[in-house]
Amino acid sequence: MGAKNDEQDGRKVRAKRRRSERREQLLGAARRVFSASGYHACSVADILHEAKVARGTFYLYFPSKRALFESLLDQMLTQLRGGLIRVRPESDESSVTEQMHQNVRAVLQVLEDNRELTIILLREAVGLDADFDQKLNAFYDHLSGVIEDALVLGQSMGIVRTCDTKLASHCVLGSVKEVTTRLIAHKDCERPDLDR
Repeated sequence: MGAKNDEQDGRKVRAKRRRSERREQLLGAARRVFSASGYHACSVADILHEAKVARGTFYLYFPSKRALFESLLDQMLTQLRGGLIRVRPESDESSVTEQMHQNVRAVLQVLEDNRELTIILLREAVGLDADFDQKLNAFYDHLSGVIEDALVLGQSMGIVRTCDTKLASHCVLGSVKEVTTRLIAHKDCERPDLDR
């Protein structure tokens, strides 16, 4: 009886791994297709052709092109959130300035590592629909809040001048988005030296 259960468990593990691999295959194909053609210009058929899978396989994993697109962007937003740290003045490991630089570097690195998704995020995601706009706005509000917290902390330490920290956080976020757009969309742009 034990050998049979082990064999069934092994099959379940292999089946789960194959499902995960197939899902990632579809996500990778969609990433390439969306990046090359844009979300609106491509179809499920384009993704199927790129992934080399049947239509039925697609619908086992995603109910629609929109759901697949949302899965891709959720992955990226999770990576971006995961790269951010709360700035802590009591840290023995790095200064407040270094921690702020670390956040900017982390965001730029995730965006650069996910060039195709970044292009989609910056060019295609805004205005997709009200629900998605709300999700993006919540994410940008989170980033802006992290920046604002760092600015308030900097003011309390005397290293950031007095200013409207909410407005300044939006300005910093807008600057990062613009730099990212230039770096990602124009491959010939030189990456800025964040340590200067």
